[in-house]
Amino acid sequence: MAQRYQAVLFDLDGTLVDSYAALSEAVNHARREHALEDLPAERIRDLVGDGLEKLLQRAFELEDVPPSVRDAFESRYDEICCAESRILDDVESTLDALTRLGVPMAVCTNKPTAFSRKILDFLGLSTHFRAIIGPDVAGARKPDPRHVFRTMEEAGFDAKGALFVGDMPIDVAAARNTGIDVAVLATGSSTLEQLVSSKPDHLLERFSDLVKLVGNGAGA
Repeated sequence: MAQRYQAVLFDLDGTLVDSYAALSEAVNHARREHALEDLPAERIRDLVGDGLEKLLQRAFELEDVPPSVRDAFESRYDEICCAESRILDDVESTLDALTRLGVPMAVCTNKPTAFSRKILDFLGLSTHFRAIIGPDVAGARKPDPRHVFRTMEEAGFDAKGALFVGDMPIDVAAARNTGIDVAVLATGSSTLEQLVSSKPDHLLERFSDLVKLVGNGAGA
């Protein structure tokens, strides 16, 4: 049977991996370096999704983030991002299955490319992806379609028959802006209600449901 989708793009944080502990520690390290109190992990989790600059702007309540803040964050995050990140449920087996089906895959993330690749290399997932593209490489960040198009270009496939998989309304917006279908699951910082309200094409209960969806079109 012909596959419903011929290529898949993934968000990273909250979709493939959980790295919120590392992000929280790095943010609070930067705050401590600037004589500020720690923020609760739950608060920082709500700030994630729009890229590093936005995360730091929100965490420091500043429009212009000083280089010292970014340097403190990046230095600490580089130290702990691998050890403090974990693969989410069913991700390894699902990526293995899609690879066996010959489905080309890529990662389109608002996390800087170097950190994204470092984490995926450490967790043994990077070999599944033809491209891992952050906003620093794309010159734009989700939901800007340029980010998605650049990722597909680097991966060697086009929008026809492509599916975006994420965990936030911003991923739905990125897919809509690019003209491709989108599937979401509530494994990140967005609630199920927020995801439903964003009106994705598919709402997955488990990451492993993706194999059936890509393979024969069955899905929510």
